[in-house]
Amino acid sequence: MINIIHLVPNNKNLIVFIHGFIGGEKTWIKDDETRPFIDLVLNDNKINDNFDIGIFQYHTELLNFFPKAKSLIGLFTNKKKPVNLPINEISRLLESQLRYSYPQYENIILIGHSMGGLVAKRYILDDITTNSTTRVKLYVSLATPHSGSNLATYGKTIINNFQIKDLSPLSDSISAMNDEWVKCKQLPKRLYVQGSYDNIVPKVSSVSVDKDAQEVVYCDEDHFSVITPTGKSVVVDAIITELHNILKEQSIQSITNGERFVDTGQFDEEIFVLKMLMADIHKTLMNGSKQAFFNAEFAIRKLNAQGVNIEELNPLYENIKELYIIEFGHFITGKYATSDALLNAVHEKILLEDKIYLNTLYQPLQALQKFGMLHQLASVDNDVWWNKEDNIKTLDEFTEKLKALK
Repeated sequence: MINIIHLVPNNKNLIVFIHGFIGGEKTWIKDDETRPFIDLVLNDNKINDNFDIGIFQYHTELLNFFPKAKSLIGLFTNKKKPVNLPINEISRLLESQLRYSYPQYENIILIGHSMGGLVAKRYILDDITTNSTTRVKLYVSLATPHSGSNLATYGKTIINNFQIKDLSPLSDSISAMNDEWVKCKQLPKRLYVQGSYDNIVPKVSSVSVDKDAQEVVYCDEDHFSVITPTGKSVVVDAIITELHNILKEQSIQSITNGERFVDTGQFDEEIFVLKMLMADIHKTLMNGSKQAFFNAEFAIRKLNAQGVNIEELNPLYENIKELYIIEFGHFITGKYATSDALLNAVHEKILLEDKIYLNTLYQPLQALQKFGMLHQLASVDNDVWWNKEDNIKTLDEFTEKLKALK
């Protein structure tokens, strides 16, 4: 079950802590009620105000003495008889809890210690298989035996325990999961924590094989001290950094332009407008371009305010210009008879490539904003024109004529 221990009203973000083999709630909450790891995370005000905290518990014990006797006793009582379950069944318990008891959370962060990291991993893979995506935005693996634990090899020779078998190097469960993991293309952000003094999980096993570069946090901790930090902790700092990134991404994705564009002539002296006037672009198309320019300026200012470096958008601008150049080439060869047809063709091409060639991680930049980015380019780039005969010289002459008319 998931026990919510920190609740923020009307919150959409949930962090779930998952203990490991022979662990439990006391992995995270000690006998004296202190919560070394969790409280260090919650000491950050942004996280305290924007994330709920839950602890997922499942049954796990090292030895099951007199199992037959316990089964016989259970026949005559109504008491639940918990047993050790394999990792895939534990992940199903987590799945049902998150799906039916906590459907309100749009963003889930899973932090698993030791075997708990494998439970979280199995959940993510099954969630993606079922839904083609996952609500999990960050997966944190704390000293997790992604390739198994050598200690489990010794344990399984003397103890018949599903969970020990699952934790063994090259077990069917581990191998199948790793194969799925490396092939999956929709994985959330991953953070692997490796303890330098961990004598239970080998260093080579603490980092999963991924299809792309792994993000690893190296710390001078052992298998258990990694979850009981005292004072400053690089592990906690890394998690706080990633949680801040999630909040930043949420702020970016929530950007909407609620302002209605009203043409009061505020763009009449912008170069992109002058270039359209020179090419005798129809007023309707020009007004639409002004609207797009307005929306692009708004979205990009908001992105900048959220900490996005505008230079990160340069590749997108370059791709938009490439589409323009292709269509301008068609214009030169006679495919388009008028400047209106050229402008319309470039807009259509941007719309067609919006989620393909012009795909971007920044959701506020949709097709309309990309139309506007084209006209931002026209204001600063002397290669963008709507008339075959226009150039910087004719623009200067046109501008001088306009000044003379005022």
